[in-house]
Formats: sequence, C-alpha cells, structure tokens
Amino acid sequence: MADRHPTLLQPYSERAKTASHPLCKYLFRLMDLKASNLCLSADVTTARELLTLADKLGPTIVVLKTHYDLISGWDYHPTAGTGAKLAALARKHGFLIFEDRKFVDIGKTVQMQYTAGTARIIEWAHITNANIDAGKDMVRAMAEAAANWKARIHYEVKTSVSVGTPLADQFENGTDSNSLGADDRDSDGRKGSIVSITTVTQSFEPADSPRLAKTNEAGDDLVFPGIEEAPMDRGLLLLAQMSTKGCLMTKDYTQACVEAARENKEFVMGYVAQQSLNSTPSDTFIHMTPGCKLPPTDEENGHIEGDGLGQQYNTPDKLINLLGTDIVICDRKLPCTNCVSRNKQASCQYESGAYPTVSRLDAVDAQSLTTTTTTPLDLTSASASSSADIALNTFGYAQGTTTTTLSFLQQLDDSAAASASSAALPPSTEYPPALNQRYKSLLRQLPPKSYISKLVPIYFRDFNWIYATLDHAHFQSQLSAFHSLPFSVLSSPSAVPHELRPFPALLFQMCAIALLTVPDEGHKDFDGLKYAGGMSFEDLAAEYSDSGVQVLQVLGKRGMSLNTVLAGFLRGSYLKYSGLVTESWHAVQEAVRDGMEVGLHRGPREGDIGRRVWMTLVVWDVHMACVLGRPTTIGLDVVDQVKLPSEEGKGNNGAGLPTPLGRALYQFRAIRLMRDILELEKLGANGPRERVDQLHGELQDIWREIPGWLRLKDPDRAWDDHPECAWLPAARVLMSQVLSFELMALHRPYVFTRTDSRKEALKASLEMLDAQRLHFALLKRNMYKTFSLFFGTFDAVVLMTTIYILFPKEHPDLLQPALQHFQWAVERFEAMSGRNPLAKAALGVLHAIRLRLDRSLGERAKPSPASEPASTGSSGNAWDDTPPTSLDPSPGPPSTGRLAEERHTSSFSATEYPPSSSQHPSIDGAAPEDAGDFNWSLPTDFDWASVQPIFATGDLIYGNLSGTAAAGADALSGTNGGQNITTAWGDGLTQGEWQFEGDFGSDSVWSLFNNFPSAV
Repeated sequence: MADRHPTLLQPYSERAKTASHPLCKYLFRLMDLKASNLCLSADVTTARELLTLADKLGPTIVVLKTHYDLISGWDYHPTAGTGAKLAALARKHGFLIFEDRKFVDIGKTVQMQYTAGTARIIEWAHITNANIDAGKDMVRAMAEAAANWKARIHYEVKTSVSVGTPLADQFENGTDSNSLGADDRDSDGRKGSIVSITTVTQSFEPADSPRLAKTNEAGDDLVFPGIEEAPMDRGLLLLAQMSTKGCLMTKDYTQACVEAARENKEFVMGYVAQQSLNSTPSDTFIHMTPGCKLPPTDEENGHIEGDGLGQQYNTPDKLINLLGTDIVICDRKLPCTNCVSRNKQASCQYESGAYPTVSRLDAVDAQSLTTTTTTPLDLTSASASSSADIALNTFGYAQGTTTTTLSFLQQLDDSAAASASSAALPPSTEYPPALNQRYKSLLRQLPPKSYISKLVPIYFRDFNWIYATLDHAHFQSQLSAFHSLPFSVLSSPSAVPHELRPFPALLFQMCAIALLTVPDEGHKDFDGLKYAGGMSFEDLAAEYSDSGVQVLQVLGKRGMSLNTVLAGFLRGSYLKYSGLVTESWHAVQEAVRDGMEVGLHRGPREGDIGRRVWMTLVVWDVHMACVLGRPTTIGLDVVDQVKLPSEEGKGNNGAGLPTPLGRALYQFRAIRLMRDILELEKLGANGPRERVDQLHGELQDIWREIPGWLRLKDPDRAWDDHPECAWLPAARVLMSQVLSFELMALHRPYVFTRTDSRKEALKASLEMLDAQRLHFALLKRNMYKTFSLFFGTFDAVVLMTTIYILFPKEHPDLLQPALQHFQWAVERFEAMSGRNPLAKAALGVLHAIRLRLDRSLGERAKPSPASEPASTGSSGNAWDDTPPTSLDPSPGPPSTGRLAEERHTSSFSATEYPPSSSQHPSIDGAAPEDAGDFNWSLPTDFDWASVQPIFATGDLIYGNLSGTAAAGADALSGTNGGQNITTAWGDGLTQGEWQFEGDFGSDSVWSLFNNFPSAV
C-alpha cells in the first residue's frame, strides 16, 4: 500500500488542499510551514515539566502528545488551568495538542469522558484517539459529542480600533507624501495638520476558543506567524496498529478501523499505525507512528534495540520513506534516547529554527518574519551537502532551510563545541524594529493628558489608600517626567529612561481601575474615551488593562524596574476588583517574582517606596493563599524578613494625622500572624492546642490595640471631616474584616474536633458578616464584582452554618443573629448576582446548605421577624457616601458614611473581643452533641479529625462547587437560573433533595453533607 497510494507522492502543501478533515488540512500546512513532522511524546509527571517542555520544544514540533492522567498538579480550571495554558503555547509555537486517551467504552460513557468530567479533554485537546474494541458505534458517539460541542460555541466579531498620531515614516512613503503637497492648505493659507489616524479592523472568531482567559497576561494574543489559529474542529485518531511486541491487534481489527474511519470522515482524521493505511483514491487520512529512533552512530543500517518493556523501534527512514507514515512520535528525554545511543549526550539540544512568534496585533514586515537566529549548518564536504539535498527531496522537504526535522537530527551529530559557541552568542541590547513599533503604538492608546489628570485622582482617592502602595508625590514627579519626554525618545523603549519604560503600563492599569468606578449612566466627563457605540467604561477599562500587559510583554523580563512590579500588582488589583480571582492570583504571583527579580526582598534601593511595594506583595500573597487554600509564592519565612517603610506620619489617637500608610502598617502586623496560621494548618486537626491558644491571644492583643481612628466599634472620629481622611470610614470596615478572617482561619481546622474553636469561629464569622454588611452598604453597584465583597460573606456563612448543621444544640445564644445574617447574605448575593458570577454560583450552594440547616434545627431554624433588605449605594465614587436607609430606619436627612457607622448596631459586638480565655477540651471522637432534632447518626467510631478544613471560596472557584437539585427535586421558581431564594425562610418553597457537586474529596465537608438528608 505504501508505495502505491498517490498521497505518498505529494508534498505536504498539496495534501493540505486535498485533505477532507479541517485539522488534517491545518496540520499539513503546519508541517509545510515549519518543515517538521515531529510529534513529541511528553510523558512527564508534573504540570510544570509539561508546560516547560511544551514551551521549549514547541517551535520544533507540529504535535504534542500528552497523558493528562500522568500529571500531578493538573489544574482543571477551564480558562486558566493546565489545558488552557497548553492551548496558549500551541498557538504561540504552532503545534496541535494530541491527548493520548485511548478511549474504549460504550458510547454514552465515552461521550461523557470526552466532553465532561474533570479534564474536559475536548476543550483543550485538538486531537484524541480511541481503540475500537468496543465497536464502531463508539466512534459515531464521539463524533456526535464533538459536533454537539462545536454547535454550542458562540462566535463573535472582534473589532480592533487604534487611534493615534501618524508615524513619521508614514509621511515619507510616496503615497502619503503626495497627499501632503503644497496645494493641500486651508483657505487661510495655513497648511492642514493631521491630528490622528484611526484604523478599524474586524475578525470573525470563536468566542469560546480553548484559550486562556482574555485577562490572562501569559501571552494569549501570541500566534505562530504564517498561519492562523487552529480551527475549532476536533479530530480522532483510531488506534489501528501498535509498535509493542506481541500486540493483539489483528488484521481484521485494523480493517475495522479503516471502515470506521471512512464512515466518520467528518471526525476521524487518521490513524496511529505502523504504515500507511490509505488504499482508495478518496483516502486522505493522516498517519502517526510511535517507536521512532535513530540507529547507532555510523551504523545507519544497524540494529535498534527496544526499551525492554515491549516497545519496538523503527528508523525515520523506514517509517517515512518505506512505510509511508506522515508524523513520527519521538521520545521526550533530554538528552534524548537518540543522543544517548549515538554517544552525543553533550551536544543534545532542542533548537528552534522556526520563525519568531509575534502578536497577531503587530504589523511586522515579511523580512523580520523570516529572520532566524539559528546558525546555518556548515557541511564539511560537497558530498555531505549533496547527500543532505537528496535526503530532503526524499522526505518531501524544501531545500535551503535549516529548520527541517532532518536538519535538526543532523545538527545533533555536530560537535559539542560548535553547539556551545552558537548558544553563547550574547543577546542584543537593542529592541528589534517590530517591538519599537509596537511600543509606540501602545503609547498612542493611552488616554490624553486631560483625561489622565482626572483618572489619576480617582485612583488615589478610591483605591490607593487600601494598601498605600503608591507614593503620590513620587508618582506625580514620574508622571511629569514621562509627559516631558520628546516624541523622538518614545520611538524606542531603549531611548526611554530605564525607570520610565514600564511607566505607561502603570498608567494603563491606574486608568483601568479608576474607570471601574465611573457609571455609564449620567456621567459625561469620560464619554470622549469611548470609540464605539454601546461601549461601557468596563469595556474600556478591560482594554486599558490589557494594553498595560502588552507594554510589559514588549519590554520583557530583562532590565525590569520598580514600575514593572507596580504595573503587575495593579494588574492583579484590577482583576480582583473585576471578580477574576484565579487570574488575579496568577498576576500577583508574577508580580512577586518580578519583585524578587529587582531585589525588593533584600531591602530595595528605592528605600521606603520599594518597601511599601514589597510589604503589599507579601500581604497579598499570604492572604490569598489563606483564603483560597493555595500555596504562597514566597517562603513563609520571608514574612518576618520584610523591611517595613518608615512609620513617620503613621498617625494614632493622640499624635499626627492618620495616613493610609499607618493603616497598611497596622494591617501588616495582623497579616504577619497569618504566616503562623498557615504553618499550623499543615499539622491538621491535631495541631498543638497551646499554639492555637497563643496565636488566639496575640490576635486578641491586636484587636484590643487597634487605634481609635481605625476601630469599627466606638471609633475616634476626630479626623473624619478632614479632607485627607475621607477614606477612614471604609478603612474601619476593612480592618475589621482582616482580623475577623484571621480568627476564622485560625480555628477552622478544629471546628469538627474542639468545642471552643467552634465558638470562636462562630463569633468571628458573625463579626465578619457584620463588617461585610456595612461594606456592601458603602459600595456602589458597579463595584459588586470586587472579590472582597464576596469571599468574606461566603466563607463566614459556610463556616457558621456548618457548625449549626453538625452541632445544632451548641451556642443557642448566637443562633438568631446567625440565622438573620444568613438571610441578609442571601439577599446581598441576589443583588450582586447580576454582576458577580461567584455570587450567582454561591446561591445554589447556600440553598443546599439552608435545606440542611432547616433539617438540623427544626422549628428553631426561623429567624426573628426583623429583617433589613439588601440595599445599594449610589454615589459617584467607589465608596458610597450615602448608605441605605435600611441602616437608619428613623426619618431624617440622608445619612453620611460616618452616621451610618454610629447607627450600626452589631449583631455581635466587637467589644466582646477579646473573649475570656478558656481551656481547650479534649478532641472528641464523635459529635459532642446529638447531630440534630432528627435521627441522623454517624458511626460510633467516626473520626471527626479526618474531615478537611473548609475553604469555601477556594472550593467554589477551583473545585466548581455547586448546589444541584437531584432527580425528582422541585426546582425553585424565579430568577437566577432557577435558584431564587429571595426569602430564605419564606413560604411556598418546596424542599427537594439537593446535593453538592464539584471536585472535592470524600474527606471534605461537602461529601459529609451529601450524606446528610436535606429533604423532609
């Protein structure tokens, strides 16, 4: 067959035209463009290794073969997880992803394994494979699943508009210069000036492409030059033949594979086989073959050994030239098996001779695209050159390039010295022309100075006080210096002073964050920045933030400065304020690493300004790790090594004006203990109670010593009317939340085993919910996406209700405040659900919890009649100066934020902190109280210490936690996707069997709750 079929005589470019499957067409074009037919078998065991390997070897290969079930630490997040990152690297380096899943099961099961489950293979893998031992109907079932998946993909029109002053070189070409001749003048004799050039481009592309989230700064806009992004079609390879010794795949089985492929051409793109199986003229299938290995050095016809485990190897010459395969699947070791067998370990390297990757947004000339850094192969004799040309012709490659698979293999036989000298070439200190052009085009996207002068004060007024990261005077001096730069200097980043190069990225992020507070209705000051109909300020903010990321991508990681770190931190802040928590976490991790790169952790040369930045990064890293249950980027020992900025101007009750820096320093004092809480958490539920007592006492001391101007209960308001202290009311609310969360985090590992930890966790949860309720009232509606408004409520409500569900007879004195706060939390989430996806997702979880709470508490589950509905802010800044009247039921003029605090009556008063110390009882082997008013019993030997601590927000974000009605349960009527629970204990709600779903273990509280009956 191999020597007869016409496809074996066609170059890859011609086969791309005749192939029937879209992915085959794309893959043949890719093979022709990259002059490669290598598939890398990336059988590594960690996500880090997989991504590193894909990034390093991606330019050389056309297919990456994965085994996701081998990977420890695989992140299943649909838009920012391991699969999505692989998809981004595939676009960047030009290869397809082949998940070697080897499906074999009944049709329905295979459909679910392919499109659902934890990995959702269809979302990120272009290609997968199947063994048809289960029958040909399995292939049809997979084809239907792929077709249904593709039909659900939404397409969108992408519009890109650039506005800016034309470049000097635009006046120098013939066309433009003719349009600016002497006759082109106004009626008054003056020559007309060109203010700007506006370019509008549109593209039609999938909105649900398996890519990283649009807000991820990992290079999602990068596409391999010379070819578009891979089509959204999915392809199947049938496992027709294998290279293992003693394989049981018979000729009848192989023929059945051929028949199944021909019957499902819209989905089956080819085979994993040992030879070409194309036999009829209409067969255009692609073939991939594993077991490819070079013979020993100087023995081109020598014998090739197997791996001792049944794998048998063939040479590239035999597989491609004789057997007619298209793509060879090579191994992944470094040094690779080939180099080991040829005694060339020292010179083994995977070298990219492919074209450089550029952004799809860049206009790069053809000359720059064809530039390569690979040194041409120096063949030592004419006969060797002639032999190489013959080999190139034999395998269908074009001559005159060093980027082919054969050239790659031949370079491995070159001397180690030559390889070393090639690798040692110093990088250029100048930016290439394409990056210079990109930098200039990004600068033109900055808002005009008149708008910047309005947006910067909004940022400092509404946001900078939260962490005091930026020094206002220092920033203004840099802003003036940047605006004073001549136009000629901005033609290249290398001409801009080092510290100011990333300054535009910082400006973009500041403007983006400031725009989040600007309402679209009734606000005309910034309408001039919108360039399209129907555009919102949130849309504009997203574009500014993305532009800031692109500035940093142009500059790269060499020669970073403090402004690079600040821009990265503000990017994380923007994502967090926008509710994109996972993306924010990754952005902050990168900012932390950048901070260490510029030496902030060693005591920055920038003095107090650099210390502010490093202190803030440490606070974010530790706090987000504690909230999400994720590892920190820094070592926990770094927390004690942070060099704090000067406390001059810190402010307190009796001396000095309160400052945001003073608040940040006090917050760091509290966060520093979070390091110890994280260390203690590693010991599990059996952690030393003495250490728990000690940390609890230290947190009590911090709570007791809060300065009056920062205290939420009975605050000192002497400075509240000062124009520089307008931030104080909101700062008190946030400080209370920091301390409440730390107490929750300290005691949450022990709520299943220690009575007094349950009490302290319950009290801290109520304190958090009090602060969150006031926080909600202070924020205006367009800030409902902010993460801090969600996690405090969700974590506190879940922890509080868990205690009452599993231990319903404890703490009866706090039950009514707890029930009331649960109802208020539900009302807040309903109000937020239209803008905050996390709040919407949490409603189902809260409903499933509420049913169990009702079941556990019985008649005691109804709160007191008094209920204050959720209400919203309406002022023109992020923090509402006029809280809702529900906090002030008495008649009178509108309240200010300060009066709202005065009238705020806490369900659980902060003055009860610190509570009286008590001795920890022994860990109980079973629930200390009857587990409810009904007969729900656990085994007598049930180990409460085996239940994992509750990370409610982390489970919702990373574990896809949800509350779902089981079959037969009545769905709730109303809005919010059938999950309307406007009145948490209202009449008319039918209790069905609601279960928790998500990626959680059998030792989680969610699994325990699923065994707890929710229906009456």
